[in-house]
Amino acid sequence: MRLVFTFLVFSFGVFNFQAQPTKSVTNKDSYNWLFGLSWVMTDDDGQALNPFLVQDLHTHFFPTQVTADKYFYNGWSGEAVLTYSVYNSQKKTNGETGIEGSMFSMDFHSKYSLYKLLKQGAIDPFAIGGIGLSMRDNNDVQARPVSLTLNIGGGINFWISNHIGIQLRSTAKVGVIDFFKKSDYMQHSIGVVVRFETLKGESDEFSKSKYKISKKRKKIKHLKKKKKRDDS
Repeated sequence: MRLVFTFLVFSFGVFNFQAQPTKSVTNKDSYNWLFGLSWVMTDDDGQALNPFLVQDLHTHFFPTQVTADKYFYNGWSGEAVLTYSVYNSQKKTNGETGIEGSMFSMDFHSKYSLYKLLKQGAIDPFAIGGIGLSMRDNNDVQARPVSLTLNIGGGINFWISNHIGIQLRSTAKVGVIDFFKKSDYMQHSIGVVVRFETLKGESDEFSKSKYKISKKRKKIKHLKKKKKRDDS
């Protein structure tokens, strides 16, 4: 995790330096798309009452989570998350060590940003909920190889500029078939997010006016003609 920490410190310094000449960071109440790339820490030790045991987190030094977020209305958005994680045989998985392999998951969430509570600024907390599909390729016989999950979680974005930020999040995933059993796990992530008002090739229909109203005054010619007739 030292590499992750070093990268984030470096990124914060670079983006903060570049953002200085521009206007101050504002917590926008809307955007079009948001994309993220994150490092993942998987908690699959089987101890539901201790969800943040650092010594049992399965981690690796390369980012393996990709997020795509589409904004809809009034703080609500929908997101898709793809995650790949690798098991460390020296750390516990469902109470045992020696588990090797990997896991791939696809998650689809509704997301609500709590920006209205803070009015404005660089801090943007959010809550998420939805469903997911987890596929394990390891030697853990206690958990299902493929499991449908119910997901709930939350996180926070720290906006370095109006478009770039650092995201922290935690998501609890509960197996639908084996409810609150060995297929349950948690994932924590830290990464970089970028938000866009429009994407290349998209037209911003909401900002374009379909009807143009001319503000120029029109001269009324028939009044002048009537005056000439009266004088004659």
